[in-house]
Amino acid sequence: MANSDDLNRRNFLATTTTVAAAAAGAIAESAQAQEHAPAPQPPVVDPHAPLANYWQKQVFELAHVDLAAAAPELARDDIKERHRIFSLLLMKLIRRFWNGNKSGPLGTYPRRAQQRDASADRYRGDMLASPDSFRVNWDRYLGHNIACLAVDGNGEIIDFDFNHNNVFRSTVEHAESRLIRRLFSLTNISDSWNTGDRLPGKSRGFSLNSVTLYTSLESCAQCSGIMSLGQVKEVIYLQRDPTTYVVGNFMFNLAGKDSQNRPLSPIPVPASAIDLPVFDELNTAYKAFFEDITDAKKANDKSRAFYISPDETIVDYDPSITSFLCSDRALDIFSDGAQQFDALTLKFPRASEQAQPAKWTNQKCLQEAKRFYDYADIEGYRGSPHKL
Repeated sequence: MANSDDLNRRNFLATTTTVAAAAAGAIAESAQAQEHAPAPQPPVVDPHAPLANYWQKQVFELAHVDLAAAAPELARDDIKERHRIFSLLLMKLIRRFWNGNKSGPLGTYPRRAQQRDASADRYRGDMLASPDSFRVNWDRYLGHNIACLAVDGNGEIIDFDFNHNNVFRSTVEHAESRLIRRLFSLTNISDSWNTGDRLPGKSRGFSLNSVTLYTSLESCAQCSGIMSLGQVKEVIYLQRDPTTYVVGNFMFNLAGKDSQNRPLSPIPVPASAIDLPVFDELNTAYKAFFEDITDAKKANDKSRAFYISPDETIVDYDPSITSFLCSDRALDIFSDGAQQFDALTLKFPRASEQAQPAKWTNQKCLQEAKRFYDYADIEGYRGSPHKL
């Protein structure tokens, strides 16, 4: 190598080192300046607004809901029992209208062996033990086993609905948003089900601030927003949805309260807070499903796929929670919940009779729940039971 080349290389290295050192110093100075710079102001006018109060706090604090403060009544065992009645009713309704045919009744669903009708070489879409002419069989239904139930402050059931995304080829036809929209329309209903008292000249949905929604899956941003606009009191959910990022908790903490000190967004209550083991069961089962089907895709193991088309051109390894909620494992959990509802024995049957005379007792709530199931069993059609 020529001396001039060696000299040029030394000059290049020296120059590069100098420039890099200068750049590193500039970055350090910039970081130090940012560290000591005043934090940007939250985009709110009121310095005491919820967003302003959380502006410089940790994400955990914004995502955490203190149920002891937000819903102190949940410390009472009789109140928990009342919530369990309606949560188990919801599980029985989902079991009654169960349909795992996310991709239709034909083909192969390796994780739905017990839902296969071998005699007809297709998968069942309605799990009735003895279907008859009065009940519709939904084997071609393309939907999800996600549903919710609305109950007023006395304990009277208003209505229920299912997720209908695939039916409408839409990603926004979620159970909660569909149900809230219908609650606002229950004005002139002619039906066998009593939709309850309402304010004169107003629809049933005019006042939802005493209504509790029981939903099988943690609500998304859309549904949380619609429930907030409807001023629903609280939402009790049976399973966490990791793709919603606890948005209901964020909205509750940021929405604030009205002039009567009522939250402007529903209180998000996991079923674990009402002592329902199904919350942990569903979460644990979905985690196992996710890990197993993800591994199956890597191994190209069709025996653990979610769905295989009849011509085998489609092999679906979808790890989504909606796929899990079509599986035999999920069906087993909801079947167990349905059995618990049927065998439910109350420890506090006369609760609310003395403390809050306007509210129904737990015994009357259970009677109402059983009566509603009998009604929905015939008229329900996976939600939308009322003849609008």
